Amino acid sequence: MMTINKLTKIAGIGLLLTGLTVLNAEAGDNSSLLEKLVEKGVITQAEANALLLEESNGGNNDKVPSWVSRLTLKGDLRLRFEHTHDGEPSDVTSAEDRWRYRFRLGGIADLENGFKVGFRFATGDSGQAVSSNQTFGGDFGRDKFNLDQAYAAWKQDQDWGSTSGLTMYGGKMPNFANTGWKISGALFDSDITPEGMEVHYGGVDVGSVTFGFHGGAYLMEGEDDPSKQYSTMIMAQVTSQTILSDTLAMDLGVGLYGIDSNDLAGQGNGNGNTSGQGYTPLMIDLAFSYKAAIPIKAYGTWVDNQQADTMENGWITGIKFGNAKKAGDWQAKIEYVSLEKDAIWDELADDQGGAFGINSTTSAYGTGTNFEGVIVQGKYNLYDNVQTALSLWFTESEDGASSSEDNTRLQADLIFKF
Repeated sequence: MMTINKLTKIAGIGLLLTGLTVLNAEAGDNSSLLEKLVEKGVITQAEANALLLEESNGGNNDKVPSWVSRLTLKGDLRLRFEHTHDGEPSDVTSAEDRWRYRFRLGGIADLENGFKVGFRFATGDSGQAVSSNQTFGGDFGRDKFNLDQAYAAWKQDQDWGSTSGLTMYGGKMPNFANTGWKISGALFDSDITPEGMEVHYGGVDVGSVTFGFHGGAYLMEGEDDPSKQYSTMIMAQVTSQTILSDTLAMDLGVGLYGIDSNDLAGQGNGNGNTSGQGYTPLMIDLAFSYKAAIPIKAYGTWVDNQQADTMENGWITGIKFGNAKKAGDWQAKIEYVSLEKDAIWDELADDQGGAFGINSTTSAYGTGTNFEGVIVQGKYNLYDNVQTALSLWFTESEDGASSSEDNTRLQADLIFKF
């Protein structure tokens, strides 16, 4: 009996010595387990104390590397069915159905000194700035996965939850909507990740109005010849928010960007613009937000290209109900868009819109400018991180050159965020 008990004790201690390493990583404190073993006579109190001392002095208490706590990863997957119908009867490809997906994965490293470094990879054609969609097909071949963002950012007060103070970005940056600008998504596609630098200064209070000042310099096209300069775009905007009441606020943005016509020669995948035209559009964005059980936002944008004498205007107006952020939340919007041919550079426009009469030989449909129409969209969150969306576009030629042609586009999305 003594031999059996001794062997049992030796075996128990051996298992503990090998198992506490694993248990410690998950439980952190094994004292209660050892107390039970002492009560049952498997080990003595002295042996238990020795095990606890060995555990505390061993190599099992290594801390998680500091870079892990400073790095935040995030991503999303969007599955989409899309149907488009081009009303031109002579167009043999007037109707098209596509199954598509978009996958993005990135992260932000907080350097804990006011600096952050961000990166993101995304699917899609590396030569297309306004879309990261990938169409299913290609006989199961591998799809492209490109560098979509690579930037450094610095904030004066290190409080990244605040829009006040000075903030700077440099590199291949997040979309304009995510860095401080207040500009209509119809003018700048949400997939664009501009390259260059930005400076934002916010939180300037004058009475009940809070002002922000924003500037950006972007490099669009480089040259192999050192004697030639980069093609550039310069943008500036002044924003303000006015608290009208406990439930009502007004946001205003006045800005413009400038691109010389010489910088646009032979560039871009957009459609609609007049060849040789330069772009300095003045953009005025106005929005009213009403806080209630169902929040409401009414908004509008007017744009006028200062370098064009004709076909230089654009209008966007809409209203949105709700805000789909958490499980059970929903939102719906209806929006009207009218963009004349040269109101903005067509390469930047939301690629869900459409242009008509894109060359001298056909009135085929293409994304860009020279269209007007209505967009209806609804979203619903099945879970905090799973969302459904249904969007409809009803558009036609803005200049009337293709009076028999119109376009209908339907998109049904299932979006997963992680």
